[in-house]
Amino acid sequence: MAYTKLRELILLAQDLQATSIGLTFKEMGDKIAERGQPVSLKTVKRMMYGIEELGFEVEQYVLDSDHHLTKRWKIRSLPRELMVIESNEKAALEQMLRGMQEGVEARALTKILGDVDPLSVSATSNLSEVIDRTRHTGNVAPRTRLDDTQMRTMERSIEGFYEVKFKYRSQKAQKAVQRQVRPLGILFGRFTYIVASTGNRAPIPYRADLITDLEITKEYFNPKEGFSFKDWAAESFGVFHGDALWDIKIRFSKEVADRAEKVQFHASQKMVKQKDGSLVIFLKCRGHRELIWELLHPDWLGNVKIESPERLQEEYLGQLESAKLAV
Repeated sequence: MAYTKLRELILLAQDLQATSIGLTFKEMGDKIAERGQPVSLKTVKRMMYGIEELGFEVEQYVLDSDHHLTKRWKIRSLPRELMVIESNEKAALEQMLRGMQEGVEARALTKILGDVDPLSVSATSNLSEVIDRTRHTGNVAPRTRLDDTQMRTMERSIEGFYEVKFKYRSQKAQKAVQRQVRPLGILFGRFTYIVASTGNRAPIPYRADLITDLEITKEYFNPKEGFSFKDWAAESFGVFHGDALWDIKIRFSKEVADRAEKVQFHASQKMVKQKDGSLVIFLKCRGHRELIWELLHPDWLGNVKIESPERLQEEYLGQLESAKLAV
């Protein structure tokens, strides 16, 4: 077996060991593609057979929330030697930790690093130099500080399917209002949003920093049949889902086409490079306001054109008019 093929099998085996719910063949293919090696579904299946031939014990099962024909795969007995964090990986994780805001993710990463052998003196010296030269690379964008205890409570309610109640004061409201909702998931961005529903109503995002007095109730709820939080989140360009679902066509000039081609703007996107060097991107999404904000980014300003729909062009011009009020 060629070295590169064996390496890909080991990396895939590590992916299967690291996941709690297992991976489908499609998800495996996506992970392999992220490493720069796109493969067909047939190749992924052959790789799974190769992993079994190496003697790794592979489990196969169906997740209740998936379609009954969707199979997932997981490894629970990968040799510890294959899961050892290497020096360069530990250095990268330590650098990442220094730039993270205190929270669940930072605590989890701290525990992982605490269970790893310390770096050698030379590696530590190199890491110190890198951190010293890049100490401000971790937190360059505005972020909202969150109540860590509140976020842990919300995560427990989502995992256990328990309703929660809290006081919520929207940005324009004069006073907070009591809410009791069914939490479905969390969206992270500049602001963190708790996505929840009440009864059969459509999910609503609540800004986490505007929530107070959060409590888990004793009321259990059954998730709506057929609802996928992942699919719901993927419908919108950002957080807001109230907009209509539009087919959108955007053109980036040749000056920024190569840069735009490396950006994952949305899960639905399809890119087509043009003969003149420009790049056309097709999207099908909601969240037009947030899409406009992205197109106003200095990276694209003056080098991007909304070709359709006309309604999005009108919204874009409206945003520009509102922006003039700042001066």
